[in-house]
Order: sequence, then C-alpha cells, then structure tokens
Amino acid sequence: MLLIGARYRSRLARPLERLGMQVCWLPDDAILDSRLAGHTDLRVFAAKGQAVVGLGVYPHIVNILTNLGYSVRAVLPQGPSYPADAGLCICDTGSVLLCNPKTAAPQAVALADGHGHAIAVAQGYTRCAVCVVTRRAVITADHGIVQAVSKHPAVNMDVLEITPGYVALDGFEYGFIGGASFKLNPNTIAFTGTLDRHPDKAEILSFIARHGVKPVFLTNDPIFDIGGAVMLE
Repeated sequence: MLLIGARYRSRLARPLERLGMQVCWLPDDAILDSRLAGHTDLRVFAAKGQAVVGLGVYPHIVNILTNLGYSVRAVLPQGPSYPADAGLCICDTGSVLLCNPKTAAPQAVALADGHGHAIAVAQGYTRCAVCVVTRRAVITADHGIVQAVSKHPAVNMDVLEITPGYVALDGFEYGFIGGASFKLNPNTIAFTGTLDRHPDKAEILSFIARHGVKPVFLTNDPIFDIGGAVMLE
C-alpha cells in the first residue's frame, strides 16, 4: 500500500493502477503550507509496524494504519512553516538514517533506530532531498548531505550528487528529486515524470542501473515533487 497526497491522484492514479499498485490517497493537510499540504513525507513516517503521523492527517489515516497492522506511536503537532513542518521528513534507507537532529521528531527517529548508523545533516527536509535507490545507494542535489555521508566511510553508502533544480514544485522555484520518486519494490523505482530535461539524466540512469534497479516513469511530464510516497507493507 502506498500513501500519496490526493492532489496528485488525477496525474498518478492510472499509471499506478496499471502497475498493480494499491494506493491510499490522503487529503490535503490544513495545518501545513498550502503548497506542501499534499506532501506525504511531511505527514507520515512508518517503520517496523509502527507510525508517527502529523496531527492534520491523523483522523484520515488511523483506520488505514490499524487495518494494515500498524500502531500509531505518536501524533505530532505541526505548523505551516519550517521547521515546524519538517519533523517527519527523515530519510531511512534501511541501513542508514539521515536526518537533521534539530528538526527531526524523536518519536520518528526512535522507529528507525537499530541500524547502527545515524548521520546528522543540515537539511531539515531530508527525505524530500534524498532519492533512495537501495539500502546503500542514494541520489541527492544537497551537497551538505553528500559531504556528511562521505565523512562516514564505515556506512559504505554510494552517493550520486546531481545538479540542483529541474524538479517542478508549484509555488517554489524548484523541488527535490526525493520528493519526485519512490520505491515500488526493492528492484523498481518510480519517478513522477521523465528525466529528459534534467542535465544529469544519463548519470542518474547509469547509477540506478549499476545498483540493479529499474526506473519507471509514471507520466510524460518533467519530474515533479509530490513529497514522495510512504510504503506500508
């Protein structure tokens, strides 16, 4: 089950249905900035059968989570601007936790605890800024994240640094590649649109292929940031 903002349903429902994906479309969150109100990576963090959710989405998602065997560990108060909206936007690759300790909600960090490696970064919107290819391979345009990961060679993470921008996000100059992509399964990654206008298209596709992952492009539009998707298993 994928959790995705309902405002993107008209663009993504049909291609995801063709791929056999089951999707729960979450309504906009009145607490958040209206431009980001449909971004799932700001509203839900789930791991190990537990979840931390934002206050604005809680009434809509509790039954869904319960029916899938998840327990809601905490409901997080949020606000319409940074950093009050970034508490759940942490990146768990499955082997490494990337987050800004100043903004990340401790309740969410605790769910991902146990990897043995947590890397502190300056980017509060960590999950949105990072495209997770595999447990040990990520793509980001955030140079600070690249540097932070590079300082921890023991984690053995492969990082592709790309050019900032070239990802559409209504109301902003640009969005982030992590918010424009999400895994469908361990061997497949979905992009909201094509990479045709991205100057690093060849490098991105080569990096993904090198890690044995197949890309799927859901629309013919240039990639656009939807706040990613949360996979519930």
